[in-house]
Amino acid sequence: MLISTEAGAGEIVSGRDETRFYDDVGCLAADWAMRHDDATAFVRTNAGWRDVASTSFAQPQESRTAMGSGVVAYASAAEAKAADRAGRALTWDDVIRLMGERR
Repeated sequence: MLISTEAGAGEIVSGRDETRFYDDVGCLAADWAMRHDDATAFVRTNAGWRDVASTSFAQPQESRTAMGSGVVAYASAAEAKAADRAGRALTWDDVIRLMGERR
């Protein structure tokens, strides 16, 4: 997949498969449920690349993401809460659940 901007970008890095790239956090989360056996997922935040386990996520009111998930990664829970339309900071597990509900 061609990633035209790092905003919203993510990747799954595995020891046995090729690295997979994503242009939307939502797509990464949807794919993660099927591919996480010996892999690590990373997302681009306003502070650089981070492991998804140490990242907070939000759905800002005016968010426009490449594939329409509306999920944005933030370096801190405080930033995510301030940006989220419901005032919450989502964990990676929350994002996975949210994307599963959309299917």
